[in-house]
Amino acid sequence: MPARSLSDEERQARREADRRRTREAVEALRASEGWQQWLRLRHHFHTYSLTNQLLIALAMPQATRVAGFRAWLKLGYCVRRGERAIIRIWMPIAPSKKQLAEWQAAGANPTERPRVRFRLGPVWDRSQVEPLPAPAQPVALDPPIVEPEGDSLGWAFSPLAEIVGELGCSLVVKRHPHGRGGCFIPELGIVSLNEANSINHQVKTLVHELSHVLLRATVDPEGISLTYSREELVVESVALTVCGGLGLDTAGYSVPYIASWSENDASMEIIEQCAGLIDRLAKRIEDALTEPALEVQQAA
Repeated sequence: MPARSLSDEERQARREADRRRTREAVEALRASEGWQQWLRLRHHFHTYSLTNQLLIALAMPQATRVAGFRAWLKLGYCVRRGERAIIRIWMPIAPSKKQLAEWQAAGANPTERPRVRFRLGPVWDRSQVEPLPAPAQPVALDPPIVEPEGDSLGWAFSPLAEIVGELGCSLVVKRHPHGRGGCFIPELGIVSLNEANSINHQVKTLVHELSHVLLRATVDPEGISLTYSREELVVESVALTVCGGLGLDTAGYSVPYIASWSENDASMEIIEQCAGLIDRLAKRIEDALTEPALEVQQAA
């Protein structure tokens, strides 16, 4: 039996429910706990839009990988019988063949091309699926775990250093006082790291200081005004989510800064502004640590 078509009133009610779900996801950022949940989740979903990251964090904070039903099958997994899709994210809906054919027949005016629409669609987390039996070959889903005192992140050093240079700053590695990882000296355009620390620790510090450099290069052109405490919030948030994506847990360093985020500290406009800024800065760093850098890592 074909699905019943929705009435105009039902479509309007569904659209309003979708908007309400998105507003609730953004509102969750107001609490420090919600902010931390988003950052911990974000490093698993940094390729997703900020809105979809927030929707996943609201529905299932412990999620680590999500996909639609058919996408899981392609990965070698199947959603377990009885599992409910409690996560819904915005999915693109391409124009139908019929719409495109009608547009072509009408002259294919570029300004009138049927647009991609978006609607909330169901996805399932990895905790809700199980591997398909042989001969299927399920892909590995567990993220790497990196020890802070090792050197396994040496491959990430060069691409991060290149961004520092692209932004007109110099990177130096020298002896610092004990317990100090490094610093950024804006007036001299220098990022300095402590040579006494392990390579992985230097990479963690470099992500933090690079975030300061990127922030200074980004904030003024975008007309964003940040207090000192909000700048530290942004930088530590970037460091937490980027390093998490590398398998390096920096919560012990970052959470004390992030925990100071107060429910009464700022308006929702500022909170959304900071979240968007963090996502953009983190993506800038993550983009430098994708294909070319991973090829170097795998060849080592």
